[in-house]
Amino acid sequence: IVEVSVHSQPATNVPVGTREPLLVYLHGLGEISGERVEQVEKHGPWEHVRSLEGGYHADTRSEIARFHVLGFHLEQGDWDGAQLNDRLRAYIADHPEVDSERLYLTGVSLGGRGVLRLALTHLRISALAVFCPAGGDLEYSDTDIERFRSVPIYFFGCPMDATVPFRGTQALQQRIGARSSRLRVVKVDELAFPSSPHVCWSYVYGHPDLYRWLRNPSLDPRSWPDMVPLPYAFEAT
Repeated sequence: IVEVSVHSQPATNVPVGTREPLLVYLHGLGEISGERVEQVEKHGPWEHVRSLEGGYHADTRSEIARFHVLGFHLEQGDWDGAQLNDRLRAYIADHPEVDSERLYLTGVSLGGRGVLRLALTHLRISALAVFCPAGGDLEYSDTDIERFRSVPIYFFGCPMDATVPFRGTQALQQRIGARSSRLRVVKVDELAFPSSPHVCWSYVYGHPDLYRWLRNPSLDPRSWPDMVPLPYAFEAT
């Protein structure tokens, strides 16, 4: 069994007496082991993200604060969907302030594949935002693809990614189809780190429309927000 620890960020922008929507984040290969909080908050939907000097815009932080954010941390190995499901159910049971009917998943690279694996084991997922999932479409059966079609999934990737080939993300989205999924191409001039095209997620996580979409994804992927411009008024306020 792979050792997994947790780190969380309670919602602070929800009406009094309302349970908190839960946003689960899974990190990538580069954040395995090391100091838990530092590694989990390096990227992703954190109010005080560590990888970007100045952090996210106030608009974005306000949107993130609408979620109870839960990050899992791997000490070694790879994400296992069944184990994640067990840990997630235990966390929900121990945190009555969390709304298990409003559950959202997001992950990057290895974590992108991780949230897809979790989505195959947990039946109440509201939406997924997946960045360049490791392995592309190779590990999923037709039954898995049919399951993915029941959940809105927004994919993101950069064609210049030399770590996780863009064509794998593209192939997976195409297998799922345009009725419930969409692929947003992140261009090099939209990257926070242009010399590392694999890290295509920094400015997308910094855009408030991502969190507005997660809370209320429309049925037609053609109407999903484009997350422009990237970066979104990117200065600390």
